Amino acid sequence: MRLHGPALKALRKAQGMSLRTLQAATGIDRRYLSHLETAEVDDVEAERADALAGALGVPTEAIADEGDTVTAEAIEAPVIDLDDELKRYTPEQVYALGWLPWSARKIKELAYAREIYAHRDGGRITLTREDIRRTSALGAIEPFQNPAA
Repeated sequence: MRLHGPALKALRKAQGMSLRTLQAATGIDRRYLSHLETAEVDDVEAERADALAGALGVPTEAIADEGDTVTAEAIEAPVIDLDDELKRYTPEQVYALGWLPWSARKIKELAYAREIYAHRDGGRITLTREDIRRTSALGAIEPFQNPAA
């Protein structure tokens, strides 16, 4: 089985996991994990793919690369528990996961201009899931309600 390296890396980073943490969770050597993320490994055993998917909390299909492109739905980070709502994501992580329609640079620019919901943690822009939901709602178009005649 071939894994989609960028999706694997995006999921790992979105969950705040280092290669060492993922190594501890799966028992797979971190150098090998790094090679997986950079697509230097052609074929992965199903057990290893299942262990990676389990540690990341996603189905194996979300990280598998069967020749098709991986969709945004496939790499969407799962909701693990309420503590995950408090986690802060960098603009790069938000962009990699496709949660907002802008590049990481544009997310930063909008946050500094206070045009989207975000946090300035010591001068560094971060976003919670609530910030992302509220920002997404900013561009929502309400359906026209025909006044009663």
